[in-house]
Amino acid sequence: MEILELIDSLEELVVQARRLPVGGNLVVDRKRMLDVIDQMRLAIPADVRQATQIIESREQLLEEAHASAQETKRRAEAERARRLDENSLVREAQERSQHMLMDAEARARETIAEADNTAAAHLSEAAEAAAKQLDDADQYALEVLRRLDHQLQAFLESIRMSIGSLEEKR
Repeated sequence: MEILELIDSLEELVVQARRLPVGGNLVVDRKRMLDVIDQMRLAIPADVRQATQIIESREQLLEEAHASAQETKRRAEAERARRLDENSLVREAQERSQHMLMDAEARARETIAEADNTAAAHLSEAAEAAAKQLDDADQYALEVLRRLDHQLQAFLESIRMSIGSLEEKR
């Protein structure tokens, strides 16, 4: 939202500018306008920080999924060892242990895939938002600079005409 506030400040500078009697152009406080443009440039990295937080969140989700998978695997192996100790259920314990291990690995893969997908989606959204804001800010600054260039050209032409008129009178 900070970038939008800065754009509003830039617009306010243009609205508060004085009109020139010749050509209807405006006189804008150059220092204030350049300050606002610099602030706009500094405001953009907030989205980059947000993208970094999303990546860190993704890493945390992956670590939690890995820890959960390890805990499930540990429990499955403990269950398998307990069952192996029971003489009458040795075969059944081995089979169940294998199934539990496969299920735990499948759930871990599923959890990791979901975490990857979620993190990628958030990162993509943040990158798109940052790129859009940067493009919008650049486009707005370009438009303002073009208008200023046009106004300056009109001022120069008016000055040259005045000089020429004064020289003709001499």
